Amino acid sequence: MVKFIACVVLFIHYLALSEGLDGSNVSMVALDNGLKIIIKTDHRAPVFISQLWYKVGASNESQPITGISHMLEHMMFKGSRDYKSGEFSRIIARNGGNENAFTSKDYTAYYQKMHKSKLKLAIKMEADRMRYLSFSDAELTKERQVVIEERRLRVEDNPNAKVYESLRLISFDSKGAYHAPIIGFQADIENYHLSDLRHWYETYYAPNNATLVVVGDVDPNRVIEYATRYFGGYKTNPNIDNNKNRPSIALNKQSRTLKLKAELPFYAMSFHVPSLVTTDNEDKAYQLEMLAYILDNGLSKALIRNQQIVSGISVNYRLYDKFDTLLTISFVPAQGISNQSILQMIKTQVKELIEKPHLIEAELGRTKAQLEANFIFEQDQISTQSYYLGMLSSVGLEIDKWLNYVDRMNQISAQDVANIARQYLDFDTLNYVELIPQGVQ
Repeated sequence: MVKFIACVVLFIHYLALSEGLDGSNVSMVALDNGLKIIIKTDHRAPVFISQLWYKVGASNESQPITGISHMLEHMMFKGSRDYKSGEFSRIIARNGGNENAFTSKDYTAYYQKMHKSKLKLAIKMEADRMRYLSFSDAELTKERQVVIEERRLRVEDNPNAKVYESLRLISFDSKGAYHAPIIGFQADIENYHLSDLRHWYETYYAPNNATLVVVGDVDPNRVIEYATRYFGGYKTNPNIDNNKNRPSIALNKQSRTLKLKAELPFYAMSFHVPSLVTTDNEDKAYQLEMLAYILDNGLSKALIRNQQIVSGISVNYRLYDKFDTLLTISFVPAQGISNQSILQMIKTQVKELIEKPHLIEAELGRTKAQLEANFIFEQDQISTQSYYLGMLSSVGLEIDKWLNYVDRMNQISAQDVANIARQYLDFDTLNYVELIPQGVQ
């Protein structure tokens, strides 16, 4: 049932209101400057989470400024007009809250989780750094070293992460999205200028490129009032659409061998697939999601528990990517087992799935039950609720794609899974990266 909030606030017009999963209302409004506001009430505890999402991430980047969205995320904690470097975090902590931020391929988000009495403080402080961020060469120098160390820990000293980074590099052309790693290439990190960060900030950190999400024990009218007071006077940036990156550009039949200090070999392959955003038929995207779950469970059973020819295997697909994406299969072979023999077994398992879909009926039923249970349990966290609301808005999807997820997955048949596997799992065009361990001293 659709309900409406009776509230007259300057600068805004209503977009929609819809019934939430747990009976609470999800309110969506927009300021005249383009800032979207999504509010979901959850009164079980006297807390809220406030998130500000910007529609910019690694998919917007190319060399020589890869990773600049992530670097800017770090700089957002280094002072603004009203707050000195580090003061933002100290004030949140002093008021009993916690805060952080994250950068992804398609978005960058900042959040605070606090007692409901601190709503005004959270929105006011977040608004200040949207427009009045301080830029300091000294702070950039310090954060550059922090990010270089972060890359060393996450990528350079993590052989499997190097494999996945290499897989993206050979799967997507550098002229499009998803080629660049989120953290950036080290040579780029070492050479950002303060002017690069300022330009990125002034281009993408604008109200018409952002979504404010607030979930918890709040009054929607109050959220709108504070958002209007602190964000409403900011100007839109009409040039953002001209600065967005091109869609991902697929590369096929590419391979790379990495010889790294590692204890175990590792093998990862990729298949180009559409996401829910880019597909010409939404059913296909949900079927790819189900295929990834079925393969992950099925290959684990066949190759780990039954045949013991791999010590680990994983299948992944990103349903909500903004551009065409990848379905990946990766594995760690058991000692003495060649990658090619495992690859042949994977092909055999996929061929059997395609030709005999009735064999996965039981697994399909178990997977649907598990997905529904996981979906329900996830809604217990206001952080999960706010994540999906903000993420969907950032990639251009409506919230019904979240609310109807279980229903769409439950509609998928074993034949649907077989058909989607036949269409997209082409082993003649896959890309792969092979890690050959050189030993660890």
